[in-house]
Amino acid sequence: MANLEFNEFKDILFKQAKKEGFTDFEIYYTKGESFEISVYQNEIDNYSINASKGLGFRGIFNNQMGYSYTEILDEESISLLVNNAKSNALIKDSDEKEIIHAGDAYYEKINCFNEELAKIGEREKIKLALEMEDMTRKTDERVKDINYCGIQSFEGEINILNSRGLDLSHKANGIFAAIVPVIADGDNFKTAMAYKSSRNIGSINIRELTDEAVKKALSYIGAETVKTGIYRVILNSEAALNLLHTYSDIFSADKVQKGMSLLKDKTGKEIGSKVLNIIDDPLYSEGMASTPFDDEGVACYTKDVVKEGRLVTLLHNLKTASKDGVKSTGNAARPSYSSTIDISPSNFYIKPGESDLNVLLKEMQNGLLITELEGLHAGANTISGDFSLAAKGFEVIDGKVLRPVEQITVAGNFYQVMMDLEDVGSDIEFGLPSGRGYFGSPSLLIKKMSVAG
Repeated sequence: MANLEFNEFKDILFKQAKKEGFTDFEIYYTKGESFEISVYQNEIDNYSINASKGLGFRGIFNNQMGYSYTEILDEESISLLVNNAKSNALIKDSDEKEIIHAGDAYYEKINCFNEELAKIGEREKIKLALEMEDMTRKTDERVKDINYCGIQSFEGEINILNSRGLDLSHKANGIFAAIVPVIADGDNFKTAMAYKSSRNIGSINIRELTDEAVKKALSYIGAETVKTGIYRVILNSEAALNLLHTYSDIFSADKVQKGMSLLKDKTGKEIGSKVLNIIDDPLYSEGMASTPFDDEGVACYTKDVVKEGRLVTLLHNLKTASKDGVKSTGNAARPSYSSTIDISPSNFYIKPGESDLNVLLKEMQNGLLITELEGLHAGANTISGDFSLAAKGFEVIDGKVLRPVEQITVAGNFYQVMMDLEDVGSDIEFGLPSGRGYFGSPSLLIKKMSVAG
């Protein structure tokens, strides 16, 4: 059966849904392409191009929301979408009502699609990856191997149309590079990662990336453990953003309502120190999760989530907002066209302060500078906030970095870390795009943390 043009498919689908008794209904259509190249010893190690497209349909039938999806836009799919969504709605018996959004009066105009990046061919990306590997190997004679050297890019488009007149579309693309060199230290080997993400290939400076990665790996040479005890700790920007990413779900209203976060009834109350400010900014021009509307078509806006230690808002979609008697924060998320509505941060970060890392080191005087946290998925309980994580970093004496440390475990509780935050650095960095938000943080000075050597 021949595929239909999108608009023709939409018109027939909407007509059929109305005929079958759906009161409101919606299309969520996505299409995109991703590219990945990794190289090893001057040859292509992995090469992949993935194109995907699909359509999610949801509608209200018998006062319940039903979902269905397809990858094929033909007449047969229309009947399947309507019937499957109807069946899905009929088996539900929930008091929580999902809403089809009629749209907002205004949507910010942001450009997340770089036409010049879209023109960059595969050969240029392969060349860039090969140059990055070669440059890394030549940076220092102690570079003995490369664990990973790669370039990835993506582009995609989202369309949301519904029976209430909503008609929105958004395009985005991006590229990122990462390098992980292996440094020989006698019989021991040290690794470190450097990465960069952007919408402009010209901003990916492979000389800076290779220098950063090799310098970081070299800095761990001679690392030893430390005595078990309670230490003042600085989490550098990379360690801090990874910890924030791991615990970002605690700010989801859905998790709070389901008892999977300890922030119930905490809105408007103090949950951290006065220097803690957390922002969710879907309109950030450099953000890799920027969008003018969320996956329910609600207009997005920049918001304080935590301001001076006080919880200003949880992250809401329409359903959780209705349940709490508030407005949606524009954080509805559908990980794919086949998914139901969830909640996700956008560009989610801890607001930087005025002190650079050297100032934080002098302020701490004696303690540990933690630069890497490992085992975040296995060693972090995102409900209780407890964590116990392998870590690397440096011992700091009299405000100066003394020696590298490894084979240590840091333990604590994320809720307590927010309360024990003493100062916030100015050196904000963002991690790699995750598909569930784009996370950033400066270095953080923590009053105390348990460390096992």
